[in-house]
Amino acid sequence: MNLKITICACSSRSFIDRSAIAKVAATAQNAGMEVTLVSDLCELCETKAEAVHEIASTTIVACHPRAVKCLMAFAGEEHTESLNLRSRSADDVLKDLGVQSAPLTAEDVDEWLRKMEDMPQRLGEDAWYPVLDKDMCAECGKCLEFCPFGVYEMVEDRIRVVHPQHCKNNCPACARTCPATAIIFPKYDRSPINGGEERQERAIQLDTKTLYAQALREHLAARIQKPITIKRLSDK
Repeated sequence: MNLKITICACSSRSFIDRSAIAKVAATAQNAGMEVTLVSDLCELCETKAEAVHEIASTTIVACHPRAVKCLMAFAGEEHTESLNLRSRSADDVLKDLGVQSAPLTAEDVDEWLRKMEDMPQRLGEDAWYPVLDKDMCAECGKCLEFCPFGVYEMVEDRIRVVHPQHCKNNCPACARTCPATAIIFPKYDRSPINGGEERQERAIQLDTKTLYAQALREHLAARIQKPITIKRLSDK
């Protein structure tokens, strides 16, 4: 197992228990591993920060492996080694890391909890966008036709997430229109949209026209709320 691990704290969300993150980080470090804690892996991959390249060579402890793999692919990195702390316990993850036991004190755990407390929380404004599982995508273009925000584009006959920043936070509507279940929102609360293997999201035939109209109304409402600058003739 890799001696370098990267843990995503997902600081603006709460679906990964922070005490579990702190336990894994502290125990792994005490066992001699090099541990890096990042605030938001989705944000790093969206900006394609240089740090993503370094992270790609480590074992990533985050959410569902399928979501992590597609996130890294979106950032242009190949990555296959990740562990799921979203639906598995800290002890299970540590076992997979090859750490059976290591000296651990309350101070060790508190140190990592403090690091997470100091991380920025952008509630409702954190990185939220779809990534595509290209092993499943049929390139049908339904997501491109549906999305009113211009997130997708067709590039060389393949669907791409070109403008992730245009996506509306907490909106997974396009994923529900995908017949191949190839669209993943890592921060969504139910599988398979979040990359999980379970079928928590009920498979139903959706009225895409109604869904599109709703998304469009929300988009227009958001634009109306933005301040408008009026240019006077004297400003020319």
